Amino acid sequence: MNPLLTAVLVAPVVALAGAAGSAPGDHEETLRLLDTGATIDVFLDGGDPSHTGDREVFRDTLVWAKDHSPAGRAEGHCTMIEASTATTTCTIVTTLQKGTLTTEGVGVFVPGATSTAAVTGGTGAYDGAKGHATFLYNPAGESPVTFVLSLR
Repeated sequence: MNPLLTAVLVAPVVALAGAAGSAPGDHEETLRLLDTGATIDVFLDGGDPSHTGDREVFRDTLVWAKDHSPAGRAEGHCTMIEASTATTTCTIVTTLQKGTLTTEGVGVFVPGATSTAAVTGGTGAYDGAKGHATFLYNPAGESPVTFVLSLR
């Protein structure tokens, strides 16, 4: 699994919360996923990102945290901002059975670090989604990804 890409995102739905939103018909939904690793992970400079401006392109596999059933994938790219602190900026599209979610944010790829990204939109059941996603970087195994969404 690519820690840089998944941290921003990523990439959702084990627990559903039907909390009241700010407008009639709005509701909150929490999606809990696990990022199990990368099926595509390419560093455009040919190696691990070690310099400002290095870019990574990835596709990670996602499963539902509740039962490990297939959930979808997180695809995107990250740009190294500061190699000494493993800080990147990432844009990720998470594709699930009910639609897609887009996220953007700063990722820190240090074992045990949690990164938070903004949910900037969605399609299908997630059309007009707002909220945030968190990613707990675990290079030794599955990395938890949680989306907290405000939906219409």
